[in-house]
Amino acid sequence: MHKTLIIGDVHGCIDELLELMHQLAPSANDHIIFIGDLIDRGPDSLGVLRQVVQWSKHFRVQLVLGNHEEKFLRYLQHINDSSGLEKEMTGIDEFPYLLSRLNDDELLFLQHAHYSLHLPDLDVLLVHAGVMPRLAIPLPASYRYNMDFAAHQKKTLGLLNKTRYLDSVGKFIGLYQKSPEHLFWAEIYDGQWGHIYFGHQPFLQPEPKRFLHATGIDTGCVFGGWLSAVEISNKGVRHIAVPANKTYAIKK
Repeated sequence: MHKTLIIGDVHGCIDELLELMHQLAPSANDHIIFIGDLIDRGPDSLGVLRQVVQWSKHFRVQLVLGNHEEKFLRYLQHINDSSGLEKEMTGIDEFPYLLSRLNDDELLFLQHAHYSLHLPDLDVLLVHAGVMPRLAIPLPASYRYNMDFAAHQKKTLGLLNKTRYLDSVGKFIGLYQKSPEHLFWAEIYDGQWGHIYFGHQPFLQPEPKRFLHATGIDTGCVFGGWLSAVEISNKGVRHIAVPANKTYAIKK
């Protein structure tokens, strides 16, 4: 029976990713899913993306759209549209270098990423960040990135790769608007869309953060933590992690 391998936020940590994949030792029948944020902050975003695309030629590999990939694709769209809006974007220091070196296959891989990915046989839903109790889209579902989505569609789907905190009625709260009464979404998620695996929120610990109906697998490799993966097979669920070689970025 094949295994499903779900890999947490890589953020350019190429050496740790290679070691993790060595330990996972995937076979041709396995399903490999990256939970998003392959790029940005770490030492070698280009190397990570190129390696993942190479693996996709030999294995079944899918990418859940992280907020950093979504930002890069927005940057690309502004350039293609000649809108000039890319000049107003912040936190894009790596993007010109990436764009100048990515080939068509690598760009296409990013553009085929999913806002959400439903695995019905496992009763599992994958999103990069989180969900809200009342989304304006039906879940569970697999939503693929589309540059031509209307603005309201992009805004709604984009919450799947940004959501962390919710207010008392379950509405999205931005990271810098958080106050003590706001709750992390996974603390109140009731399992209505199956078990959710997610990244985005770095938990600096050597194993995933487990909630009743969700599991966070970003264990903060780029911040000096660990790069984690979850392996699901007929033997159950197994966690594998490798420690970061160093601290590449400072957690805000």
